[in-house]
Amino acid sequence: MTRRLRMQSILAILVVLLVAAWVAPSQAALVLKGGHTGTPKNMMHIALLKWSDLVKDRTKGAIVIEVYPSEQLGNERTLLENTNLGTIDWCVSGSGGAARFAPAFGMFENAYTFQTLKHFENVAFNRPYMQQISGLLEQKSNMVLGGFQWLGNRSLLSKLPVQKPEDAKGMKLRVPDVPTYKVVAYSVGAIPSPLPFGETYMALRQGVVDAVEGTPENMINMKFFEAAKNYTLTNHMIQAAAVYINKDLFYNKLSKEQQQIVLDSGYEAWRWFFDQNEAVQKDFLKKLGEVGVNVITPPSVEPFQKRAFEQLKDKYIPEWGKYWEEFSALAK
Repeated sequence: MTRRLRMQSILAILVVLLVAAWVAPSQAALVLKGGHTGTPKNMMHIALLKWSDLVKDRTKGAIVIEVYPSEQLGNERTLLENTNLGTIDWCVSGSGGAARFAPAFGMFENAYTFQTLKHFENVAFNRPYMQQISGLLEQKSNMVLGGFQWLGNRSLLSKLPVQKPEDAKGMKLRVPDVPTYKVVAYSVGAIPSPLPFGETYMALRQGVVDAVEGTPENMINMKFFEAAKNYTLTNHMIQAAAVYINKDLFYNKLSKEQQQIVLDSGYEAWRWFFDQNEAVQKDFLKKLGEVGVNVITPPSVEPFQKRAFEQLKDKYIPEWGKYWEEFSALAK
């Protein structure tokens, strides 16, 4: 072989090796695409990015979690349906949305069912309990539960001040399109008006609804305070948002080791979120006052709680049965 042919052969081999080195990582990486309805500034989004970083690092780049905020992949209902179908790989949605598959999930996103923040902690970071609940979901759907995030405590933002349920009579309250939020609306004395999260600002501005409910963070990030100036601390929900993962993907495309990494990394990120979120929400509550919102502490939340349990005990608690008993026991 001539020197020239040898050089050409060597160059050809080098080109093949370089192309293989460039192509192999992208072929090897399994991309998990999912999203949520919050803004990129939202603590939920930041926690999801932390999850993504942990998984990528611990799988040495074999799994890449892509996070799409701001309803880029759809509203909460669409996100949940598409995760169940496998059109997307995962999503974050209110835990109550999964009640259509497994009714017991209605416990986790309902009016006054989480009694204290400690109660939430005892549920969300009790891995055996969460595995049991995930098993229930897996029996009824094509999804695995990837854990709960604490988004904060939801209260009422309205155009007129509210001190007691009677003050909200006739108010149209924007709520997610989730059945359990009808209990929320009833508990604060308002009429439920289901709307996608992304349409809420204009609906409030234009008078389609008179009030919204949510965390102090959402009131600031979504600029709802521009259209309503009274925030009543009903604290009607300690909100558990759930991370749902498509079941076929989880069990058929991830190794046992990767499954554990995805779940463990998630719980680590949700714990990080939980540990700092109380201070974050207090800061957003302070900001509401600074932008001219009248922050109202009602004389008592008991009237709101009483109305909630009027509906819970008749329509929900009997359906939840043993799951409600176990859930309630974790409040201690």
